Amino acid sequence: MAGSAGIEYRPEIDGLRAIAVLAVVFYHAGFGPDAGFVGVDVFFVISGYLITSLLFRESTVTGRIDLMAFYARRIRRIFPALVVVIFCTVVASMILLSPFGQKREVASSAAASLMFVGNLFFQSKTGGYFDPSANLLPLLHLWSLGVEEQFYALWPLVIGAACRLQARSRIAVIASLALLSFLFSEVLINAAPNAAFYQMPPRIWELALGAVIALLPSGLNRYGRAEVIAGAGIILLAITTPLRHFPGFGALPAVLGAALVIHAVHVSPAPGFLGTWLRSRPMVFLGRVSYSLYLWHWPLLALYRASRIESPTLLVRVSIVALATILAWLSYQFVERPWRRLDPNSNNIRLVTSALLMSGSLAFLMLEVGTVYHREPLANTLAARTARDYPANLDDCNYTNEEALDVFPKPGCNSVPGKPVTVAIWGDSHALAWQPLAWAIAERKGVAATSYTRYACPPALNFDIYKPPRETSLCRDFNSMVFNRIMAGNLDTLILTALWLNEKDTHKFKEKFEATVQRLVPRVHKIILLGLTPYLGLHPSRCIETGKLDACAVPRSRFDAENRVARLYLEDISRKYGNVEYVDLTEFFCGPDTCPVLKDGYSLYWDGQHVSSTAARNFAARYLGEK
Repeated sequence: MAGSAGIEYRPEIDGLRAIAVLAVVFYHAGFGPDAGFVGVDVFFVISGYLITSLLFRESTVTGRIDLMAFYARRIRRIFPALVVVIFCTVVASMILLSPFGQKREVASSAAASLMFVGNLFFQSKTGGYFDPSANLLPLLHLWSLGVEEQFYALWPLVIGAACRLQARSRIAVIASLALLSFLFSEVLINAAPNAAFYQMPPRIWELALGAVIALLPSGLNRYGRAEVIAGAGIILLAITTPLRHFPGFGALPAVLGAALVIHAVHVSPAPGFLGTWLRSRPMVFLGRVSYSLYLWHWPLLALYRASRIESPTLLVRVSIVALATILAWLSYQFVERPWRRLDPNSNNIRLVTSALLMSGSLAFLMLEVGTVYHREPLANTLAARTARDYPANLDDCNYTNEEALDVFPKPGCNSVPGKPVTVAIWGDSHALAWQPLAWAIAERKGVAATSYTRYACPPALNFDIYKPPRETSLCRDFNSMVFNRIMAGNLDTLILTALWLNEKDTHKFKEKFEATVQRLVPRVHKIILLGLTPYLGLHPSRCIETGKLDACAVPRSRFDAENRVARLYLEDISRKYGNVEYVDLTEFFCGPDTCPVLKDGYSLYWDGQHVSSTAARNFAARYLGEK
């Protein structure tokens, strides 16, 4: 996100920064574009270009790279505004957020960010950058600063070594490093998508591509104007079109578009009418405050979401973006610029040492603040009971998204060890939540039940889920293994369920699922298709703690609309086969007007979308009582 001093200033670069930050801010604020998050990738290319230009110029002029001077410049550029935003965010979090975990988590993320490992912290603490729960983390956006800061620690050494080579050789070395990083990113996306997103090594290629441009000759190029047009067009396409394979090939359009624009600026003094637009006053202004705007906008949005039950309205989101822009200008004027004006000949070693000591001290202080403000929730409150109202074998029996199938089936999935298993439930995490229903049916029959569940993996053979390749492949393999086990056994009852809503618009899924049911029908005495349940989108514990149960309830009309397509195709399948039953859940989870959070004194859900074990048991009692 940061820029560089000591090289020729090109206002078009600030214009490109403006495009990147607007894409990110508008995406986070819910204005679109759908893939605005790739603005961060554009920032990475810009950083790689500017940092390498600065280092290469210094090496060419002086014959060496002054590491302490480089790190001192980075500190003056990044550290002051970062500390101010972290401090304000932590103070606001201690006032606004729940003491039952939220405050400590924010303080811990602040400490990690101050120690330049925020990306690693969020990798370990989130289900992914795009996980809905990540929207409530006020410092999540600092993962990108962690990547850049780790890159800054490495890159002067790389460029220092490369500058000893001939021009073609140094470009080849950096380009090779970019290629290796890109290939590593592709491998890591398949093996560990979260690491591929958050870690620095699989992101180096984005910064290194900007570095390659900085090492190219800067003579006139008659194609500069065309490059700007092509680059801007590719960036526009990239920020409006989400790609699944991210950040590898999925990040490539945004990175290449940024590279084309930067190369045009690098080789052309006046890259056409788009260059004129990029260096216009509004674009340059946004580019100059882009770092502070990036720092401020996300904490404001996340703190609002984390401290309120209702989603922010359009007016609220516009107001937050406007406030972030004002704070960004103030931060630029009174924090960033004064520090940049410090004497560049001051004692750099002292500045770097002081900054590191200050970072460590502030990080320790953040951890202490988190400990002081943290409170353990009372174990017997309804909110606390709700948060843990899920199957006891959740961690032992279920397969996570990236978990291998070395052990199949998992031990501990049978309701009664030693008894014959003639009841099973198969599906994604929603099937796991419905495990008590399978257990109750088996108990009524005097047999045992088992469950086959994997996150985000609906029970349809040969269906490719919309996930990274490794997860998709593992889901296919898992379903194949479950199917083979069912076909080899002697099941009396099989329950199939999933988040049908995810596949409601996909004819391919319906075809694959129905084909799976058709093959199961001759081998299983009875197949139960469990319908959809309302999607809260909010954690029921928060709804209960705040007492805003009405705000958390889902309008019946909305759920009926969301449920319609899945209900129709599940009903259609059940009518075709005499031993297949569709079980609609609407009347149990909804009243005439709303689908509430609580029923008869218990929560219907243990999180924003999964039914609670208590609800599953109570539904089972009603279901079995009717049979």
